[in-house]
Amino acid sequence: MSIRPARVRAIVVAVLVLAFVIPWTYAHIAYAWPWKEQSTGEACTGNYYLTPYDKQRSMRLGTISDGRLVFVGITGKVSMGRQSGSFSVSALTGYDHYDLIGQAIDLHRGDSATIEGVGTFTLKEAHSDIVWFTPNPGKALFCFDPDPTFTFRDFP
Repeated sequence: MSIRPARVRAIVVAVLVLAFVIPWTYAHIAYAWPWKEQSTGEACTGNYYLTPYDKQRSMRLGTISDGRLVFVGITGKVSMGRQSGSFSVSALTGYDHYDLIGQAIDLHRGDSATIEGVGTFTLKEAHSDIVWFTPNPGKALFCFDPDPTFTFRDFP
């Protein structure tokens, strides 16, 4: 019994179709359907919203009390409808050398983390970026309430 070329082609096409249909379906269920965790609650009154304009770079946040520049890196994701975000805060200590001041990993929507001398970060919402078969960091929106000793950046 031999397998005909038409049958082989049909099996290959079926496997390729499934390789794209299954992740596409999961992505639409996990990221786009209404059961996704919704952002509710109060706005970030009197504070600042932080979200990266470029996921690959940290953004300048301000200056701590000893005069060092502080940068923050932010990522986010949605997994099975739950929003989570992470951030890290670093201070510039020399030419192209940074010291980690603090970080929070996998905060859920509404959770807060305080970095002494910098301020409090509260996750408002997160979004995953969908790229087929590759890990890709998403974005998150944090509400930032600066510490009284922290000088927030002087540009928009």
